[in-house]
Amino acid sequence: MNILMVGPDSNEKGGMATVIDNFKNYYASREHRIYFLNSWSIVSKWRREWQAVRSIRRVIREKQIDIVHFHVAQKGSFFRKALLKRLVPRRVKTIFHMHASQFDVFYEKNNWIARFWIRKIFKKTDHIVVLGENWANYYRRLTKTPISVIPNAVHIPEKYTYDKNAHTIVTFGRIGKRKGSYDILQVAKQLEPLFPDLKFVLYGDGEIEEIAAEIKQLRLNNVSLGGWASKKDQKSILTSSVLHFLPSYHEGLPMAILETMAAGVPNLSTNVGEIPSVIQNHENGMVTKPGDILAMIAQIRAFLENEVIRESYSEKARTTIEMNFSIEHYHEVWSDLYTSLKTGTMDRSSKKEGF
Repeated sequence: MNILMVGPDSNEKGGMATVIDNFKNYYASREHRIYFLNSWSIVSKWRREWQAVRSIRRVIREKQIDIVHFHVAQKGSFFRKALLKRLVPRRVKTIFHMHASQFDVFYEKNNWIARFWIRKIFKKTDHIVVLGENWANYYRRLTKTPISVIPNAVHIPEKYTYDKNAHTIVTFGRIGKRKGSYDILQVAKQLEPLFPDLKFVLYGDGEIEEIAAEIKQLRLNNVSLGGWASKKDQKSILTSSVLHFLPSYHEGLPMAILETMAAGVPNLSTNVGEIPSVIQNHENGMVTKPGDILAMIAQIRAFLENEVIRESYSEKARTTIEMNFSIEHYHEVWSDLYTSLKTGTMDRSSKKEGF
Protein backbone atom coordinates (compact mmCIF):
# COMPACT_ATOMS: atom_id res chain seq x y z
CA MET A 1 0.00 0.00 0.00
CA ASN A 2 1.29 3.47 -0.91
CA ILE A 3 0.75 6.52 1.28
CA LEU A 4 1.28 10.14 0.24
CA MET A 5 2.06 12.39 3.21
CA VAL A 6 1.33 16.09 2.61
CA GLY A 7 2.59 18.77 4.98
CA PRO A 8 5.35 21.30 5.61
CA ASP A 9 8.97 20.56 4.77
CA SER A 10 10.35 18.31 7.52
CA ASN A 11 13.29 20.72 7.90
CA GLU A 12 10.98 23.56 8.85
CA LYS A 13 10.36 24.78 12.39
CA GLY A 14 7.49 23.58 14.54
CA GLY A 15 5.83 20.47 15.87
CA MET A 16 4.10 19.46 12.64
CA ALA A 17 7.41 19.39 10.76
CA THR A 18 8.89 17.33 13.61
CA VAL A 19 6.10 14.75 13.31
CA ILE A 20 6.76 14.44 9.57
CA ASP A 21 10.50 14.20 10.17
CA ASN A 22 9.87 11.31 12.58
CA PHE A 23 7.91 9.51 9.87
CA LYS A 24 10.80 10.01 7.47
CA ASN A 25 13.43 8.78 9.90
CA TYR A 26 11.70 6.04 11.87
CA TYR A 27 8.64 4.67 10.06
CA ALA A 28 9.23 1.14 8.79
CA SER A 29 6.62 -1.22 7.36
CA ARG A 30 6.63 -4.11 4.90
CA GLU A 31 3.06 -3.35 3.90
CA HIS A 32 3.26 0.42 3.46
CA ARG A 33 5.49 2.81 1.62
CA ILE A 34 5.30 6.52 2.38
CA TYR A 35 6.01 9.27 -0.15
CA PHE A 36 6.29 12.90 0.93
CA LEU A 37 4.95 16.04 -0.75
CA ASN A 38 5.95 19.39 0.75
CA SER A 39 3.03 21.80 0.75
CA TRP A 40 4.82 24.65 2.45
CA SER A 41 8.29 26.02 3.16
CA ILE A 42 9.12 29.39 4.68
CA VAL A 43 12.06 29.74 2.28
CA SER A 44 10.02 29.19 -0.86
CA LYS A 45 6.43 29.44 0.33
CA TRP A 46 4.61 30.32 -2.86
CA ARG A 47 6.76 28.14 -5.09
CA ARG A 48 6.18 25.09 -2.85
CA GLU A 49 2.42 25.70 -2.70
CA TRP A 50 2.19 26.04 -6.47
CA GLN A 51 4.34 22.95 -6.99
CA ALA A 52 2.11 20.96 -4.63
CA VAL A 53 -1.01 21.99 -6.56
CA ARG A 54 0.62 21.09 -9.87
CA SER A 55 2.10 17.77 -8.79
CA ILE A 56 -0.33 16.10 -6.39
CA ARG A 57 -2.40 14.34 -9.07
CA ARG A 58 0.71 13.30 -10.98
CA VAL A 59 2.31 11.86 -7.85
CA ILE A 60 -0.90 9.99 -6.95
CA ARG A 61 -1.05 8.50 -10.43
CA GLU A 62 2.64 7.66 -10.85
CA LYS A 63 3.12 6.21 -7.35
CA GLN A 64 -0.28 4.50 -7.34
CA ILE A 65 -1.20 6.19 -4.09
CA ASP A 66 -3.91 4.54 -1.96
CA ILE A 67 -4.17 7.06 0.90
CA VAL A 68 -3.29 10.74 1.20
CA HIS A 69 -2.35 11.70 4.77
CA PHE A 70 -2.71 15.48 5.19
CA HIS A 71 -1.09 17.25 8.16
CA VAL A 72 -3.41 20.12 9.04
CA ALA A 73 -3.45 23.09 11.43
CA GLN A 74 -5.69 26.18 11.36
CA LYS A 75 -5.88 29.22 9.09
CA GLY A 76 -3.68 28.97 5.97
CA SER A 77 -2.72 25.38 6.70
CA PHE A 78 -6.35 24.26 6.63
CA PHE A 79 -7.15 26.20 3.47
CA ARG A 80 -4.05 24.85 1.66
CA LYS A 81 -4.89 21.24 2.52
CA ALA A 82 -8.56 21.76 1.65
CA LEU A 83 -7.51 22.98 -1.81
CA LEU A 84 -5.15 20.05 -2.35
CA LYS A 85 -7.77 17.60 -1.13
CA ARG A 86 -10.10 18.68 -3.93
CA LEU A 87 -7.46 17.43 -6.39
CA VAL A 88 -7.39 13.91 -4.92
CA PRO A 89 -9.28 11.29 -7.01
CA ARG A 90 -12.31 9.74 -5.33
CA ARG A 91 -10.78 6.26 -5.29
CA VAL A 92 -8.02 7.51 -2.97
CA LYS A 93 -8.78 7.67 0.76
CA THR A 94 -7.95 10.87 2.67
CA ILE A 95 -6.92 11.53 6.28
CA PHE A 96 -6.89 14.93 7.95
CA HIS A 97 -4.33 14.73 10.79
CA MET A 98 -5.29 17.72 12.95
CA HIS A 99 -2.38 19.43 14.76
CA ALA A 100 -4.18 22.74 15.34
CA SER A 101 -3.77 24.33 18.76
CA GLN A 102 -6.53 26.90 18.19
CA PHE A 103 -8.89 25.37 15.64
CA ASP A 104 -11.86 26.23 17.87
CA VAL A 105 -10.87 29.92 17.85
CA PHE A 106 -10.20 29.82 14.10
CA TYR A 107 -13.59 28.21 13.40
CA GLU A 108 -15.62 30.57 15.58
CA LYS A 109 -13.98 33.70 14.13
CA ASN A 110 -15.08 32.78 10.61
CA ASN A 111 -18.49 33.80 9.21
CA TRP A 112 -21.27 31.26 8.72
CA ILE A 113 -20.35 30.64 5.08
CA ALA A 114 -16.76 29.75 5.94
CA ARG A 115 -17.92 27.56 8.84
CA PHE A 116 -20.30 25.72 6.51
CA TRP A 117 -17.45 25.17 4.05
CA ILE A 118 -15.12 23.91 6.80
CA ARG A 119 -17.73 21.37 7.92
CA LYS A 120 -18.19 20.31 4.30
CA ILE A 121 -14.46 19.66 3.93
CA PHE A 122 -14.52 17.45 7.03
CA LYS A 123 -17.60 15.62 5.74
CA LYS A 124 -15.81 14.74 2.49
CA THR A 125 -12.72 13.49 4.35
CA ASP A 126 -12.59 9.74 4.98
CA HIS A 127 -10.97 9.93 8.42
CA ILE A 128 -9.84 12.50 10.97
CA VAL A 129 -7.02 11.97 13.45
CA VAL A 130 -6.66 14.18 16.54
CA LEU A 131 -4.11 14.38 19.34
CA GLY A 132 -6.39 13.66 22.31
CA GLU A 133 -9.89 13.01 23.54
CA ASN A 134 -10.62 16.67 24.31
CA TRP A 135 -10.03 17.58 20.68
CA ALA A 136 -11.99 14.51 19.52
CA ASN A 137 -15.02 15.75 21.47
CA TYR A 138 -14.68 19.15 19.83
CA TYR A 139 -14.47 17.84 16.25
CA ARG A 140 -17.41 15.49 16.87
CA ARG A 141 -19.54 18.61 17.16
CA LEU A 142 -18.49 19.66 13.65
CA THR A 143 -18.66 16.40 11.72
CA LYS A 144 -19.82 12.79 11.64
CA THR A 145 -16.62 11.71 9.89
CA PRO A 146 -14.91 8.94 11.92
CA ILE A 147 -12.30 10.23 14.34
CA SER A 148 -9.31 8.43 15.86
CA VAL A 149 -7.21 9.68 18.76
CA ILE A 150 -3.49 9.19 18.16
CA PRO A 151 -1.29 11.27 20.49
CA ASN A 152 2.05 12.53 19.23
CA ALA A 153 5.12 10.44 19.99
CA VAL A 154 8.88 10.87 19.99
CA HIS A 155 12.11 8.97 19.61
CA ILE A 156 13.60 8.24 23.04
CA PRO A 157 17.30 9.05 23.50
CA GLU A 158 19.40 6.05 24.48
CA LYS A 159 21.32 7.95 27.16
CA TYR A 160 19.72 9.41 30.28
CA THR A 161 21.61 12.65 30.94
CA TYR A 162 19.44 14.74 33.28
CA ASP A 163 21.41 17.04 35.58
CA LYS A 164 19.35 17.65 38.73
CA ASN A 165 21.81 20.35 39.80
CA ALA A 166 21.57 22.40 36.61
CA HIS A 167 20.64 26.09 36.89
CA THR A 168 18.91 26.66 33.54
CA ILE A 169 15.17 26.60 32.79
CA VAL A 170 14.48 26.38 29.06
CA THR A 171 11.52 26.89 26.76
CA PHE A 172 11.35 25.45 23.22
CA GLY A 173 8.93 26.54 20.51
CA ARG A 174 7.29 29.63 19.15
CA ILE A 175 7.69 32.71 21.33
CA GLY A 176 4.60 34.81 21.95
CA LYS A 177 1.48 35.41 23.99
CA ARG A 178 -0.19 32.08 23.12
CA LYS A 179 2.81 30.20 24.47
CA GLY A 180 2.83 32.22 27.69
CA SER A 181 6.21 33.80 26.95
CA TYR A 182 5.33 37.06 28.73
CA ASP A 183 4.29 35.05 31.80
CA ILE A 184 7.75 33.48 31.84
CA LEU A 185 9.25 36.95 32.19
CA GLN A 186 7.03 37.75 35.16
CA VAL A 187 7.96 34.47 36.83
CA ALA A 188 11.65 35.07 36.18
CA LYS A 189 11.47 38.56 37.71
CA GLN A 190 9.97 37.22 40.95
CA LEU A 191 12.41 34.32 41.22
CA GLU A 192 15.58 36.30 40.51
CA PRO A 193 16.22 37.42 44.12
CA LEU A 194 15.46 33.92 45.45
CA PHE A 195 17.66 32.03 42.99
CA PRO A 196 20.38 34.40 41.73
CA ASP A 197 22.15 31.64 39.76
CA LEU A 198 18.99 30.57 37.90
CA LYS A 199 18.77 31.38 34.17
CA PHE A 200 15.76 31.30 31.83
CA VAL A 201 16.48 30.76 28.11
CA LEU A 202 13.74 30.98 25.48
CA TYR A 203 14.57 29.07 22.28
CA GLY A 204 12.38 29.71 19.26
CA ASP A 205 11.05 32.25 16.80
CA GLY A 206 8.04 34.53 16.83
CA GLU A 207 7.66 37.75 18.84
CA ILE A 208 11.42 38.11 19.35
CA GLU A 209 11.62 41.91 19.24
CA GLU A 210 8.64 42.35 21.55
CA ILE A 211 10.00 39.90 24.12
CA ALA A 212 13.47 41.45 23.92
CA ALA A 213 11.95 44.87 24.60
CA GLU A 214 10.01 43.47 27.56
CA ILE A 215 13.16 41.88 28.99
CA LYS A 216 14.89 45.26 28.76
CA GLN A 217 11.97 47.13 30.29
CA LEU A 218 11.75 44.72 33.23
CA ARG A 219 15.54 44.88 33.65
CA LEU A 220 15.83 41.12 33.70
CA ASN A 221 19.35 39.78 34.04
CA ASN A 222 18.26 36.14 34.27
CA VAL A 223 16.44 35.82 30.93
CA SER A 224 17.92 35.48 27.45
CA LEU A 225 16.79 34.55 23.94
CA GLY A 226 18.60 31.60 22.42
CA GLY A 227 17.26 31.68 18.85
CA TRP A 228 15.84 28.63 17.13
CA ALA A 229 17.50 25.43 18.36
CA SER A 230 18.03 22.56 15.92
CA LYS A 231 17.46 18.97 17.05
CA LYS A 232 21.22 18.57 17.45
CA ASP A 233 21.39 21.74 19.53
CA GLN A 234 18.49 20.61 21.71
CA LYS A 235 20.33 17.46 22.75
CA SER A 236 23.26 19.41 24.17
CA ILE A 237 21.01 22.10 25.66
CA LEU A 238 18.97 19.53 27.59
CA THR A 239 22.04 18.08 29.28
CA SER A 240 22.32 21.32 31.28
CA SER A 241 18.60 22.05 31.76
CA VAL A 242 16.81 21.48 35.03
CA LEU A 243 13.26 22.22 33.76
CA HIS A 244 11.26 22.87 30.58
CA PHE A 245 8.73 25.67 31.16
CA LEU A 246 5.83 26.07 28.71
CA PRO A 247 2.92 28.07 30.22
CA SER A 248 0.72 27.98 27.10
CA TYR A 249 -2.81 29.35 26.75
CA HIS A 250 -3.79 27.12 23.79
CA GLU A 251 -2.23 23.82 22.69
CA GLY A 252 -2.67 20.52 20.95
CA LEU A 253 -0.01 18.14 22.25
CA PRO A 254 3.35 19.97 22.12
CA MET A 255 6.25 17.99 20.72
CA ALA A 256 8.55 20.08 22.93
CA ILE A 257 6.97 18.59 26.04
CA LEU A 258 7.29 15.02 24.76
CA GLU A 259 10.88 15.52 23.60
CA THR A 260 12.07 17.08 26.85
CA MET A 261 10.33 14.42 28.94
CA ALA A 262 11.92 11.70 26.79
CA ALA A 263 15.30 13.20 27.73
CA GLY A 264 14.31 13.08 31.40
CA VAL A 265 13.79 16.83 31.76
CA PRO A 266 10.65 17.57 33.85
CA ASN A 267 8.07 20.08 32.66
CA LEU A 268 5.99 22.87 34.13
CA SER A 269 3.09 23.59 31.80
CA THR A 270 -0.63 24.40 31.83
CA ASN A 271 -3.83 22.37 31.81
CA VAL A 272 -4.78 23.17 28.20
CA GLY A 273 -5.24 20.94 25.15
CA GLU A 274 -3.93 17.44 25.73
CA ILE A 275 -1.12 18.45 28.10
CA PRO A 276 -2.86 16.94 31.18
CA SER A 277 -2.90 13.56 29.42
CA VAL A 278 0.91 13.59 29.53
CA ILE A 279 1.90 15.58 32.61
CA GLN A 280 0.40 14.36 35.89
CA ASN A 281 0.73 17.17 38.41
CA HIS A 282 3.25 16.37 41.18
CA GLU A 283 3.91 12.95 39.64
CA ASN A 284 6.05 13.38 36.52
CA GLY A 285 5.96 17.17 36.32
CA MET A 286 3.85 20.18 37.22
CA VAL A 287 0.68 21.74 35.79
CA THR A 288 -1.03 25.07 36.53
CA LYS A 289 -3.84 27.12 35.07
CA PRO A 290 -2.83 29.48 32.22
CA GLY A 291 -1.78 32.87 33.51
CA ASP A 292 -1.53 31.79 37.15
CA ILE A 293 1.82 33.45 37.83
CA LEU A 294 1.76 32.91 41.59
CA ALA A 295 1.14 29.18 41.20
CA MET A 296 3.96 28.92 38.68
CA ILE A 297 6.36 30.67 41.04
CA ALA A 298 5.35 28.37 43.91
CA GLN A 299 5.73 25.26 41.74
CA ILE A 300 9.20 26.21 40.51
CA ARG A 301 10.35 27.24 43.98
CA ALA A 302 9.28 23.92 45.54
CA PHE A 303 10.86 22.05 42.63
CA LEU A 304 14.22 23.80 42.91
CA GLU A 305 14.37 23.43 46.67
CA ASN A 306 13.85 19.66 46.67
CA GLU A 307 16.43 17.40 45.02
CA VAL A 308 14.34 14.29 45.62
CA ILE A 309 11.39 15.81 43.72
CA ARG A 310 13.61 16.75 40.79
CA GLU A 311 14.99 13.23 40.52
CA SER A 312 11.55 11.64 40.88
CA TYR A 313 9.88 13.86 38.27
CA SER A 314 12.76 13.24 35.87
CA GLU A 315 12.63 9.46 36.13
CA LYS A 316 8.84 9.34 35.88
CA ALA A 317 8.78 11.78 32.95
CA ARG A 318 11.06 9.53 30.90
CA THR A 319 9.12 6.42 31.93
CA THR A 320 5.86 8.08 30.84
CA ILE A 321 7.23 8.56 27.33
CA GLU A 322 8.70 5.06 27.19
CA MET A 323 5.40 3.49 28.23
CA ASN A 324 2.90 5.62 26.35
CA PHE A 325 4.48 7.85 23.70
CA SER A 326 7.24 5.85 22.01
CA ILE A 327 7.68 6.32 18.28
CA GLU A 328 7.67 2.56 17.66
CA HIS A 329 4.18 1.99 19.04
CA TYR A 330 2.97 5.21 17.42
CA HIS A 331 3.89 3.97 13.96
CA GLU A 332 2.30 0.57 14.63
CA VAL A 333 -0.97 2.36 15.35
CA TRP A 334 -0.67 4.34 12.12
CA SER A 335 0.02 1.16 10.17
CA ASP A 336 -3.15 -0.41 11.55
CA LEU A 337 -5.12 2.71 10.66
CA TYR A 338 -3.82 2.78 7.07
CA THR A 339 -4.67 -0.89 6.57
CA SER A 340 -8.15 -0.72 8.05
CA LEU A 341 -8.98 2.46 6.10
CA LYS A 342 -7.88 0.95 2.80
CA THR A 343 -9.57 -2.42 3.35
CA GLY A 344 -12.80 -0.88 4.57
CA THR A 345 -12.64 -2.48 8.01
CA MET A 346 -12.46 0.86 9.83
CA ASP A 347 -15.23 1.27 12.39
CA ARG A 348 -17.43 4.15 11.25
CA SER A 349 -17.70 5.41 14.82
CA SER A 350 -15.10 7.56 16.52
CA LYS A 351 -12.43 5.59 18.31
CA LYS A 352 -9.46 5.99 20.61
CA GLU A 353 -6.30 4.21 19.61
CA GLY A 354 -4.36 2.02 22.01
CA PHE A 355 -1.76 4.29 23.56
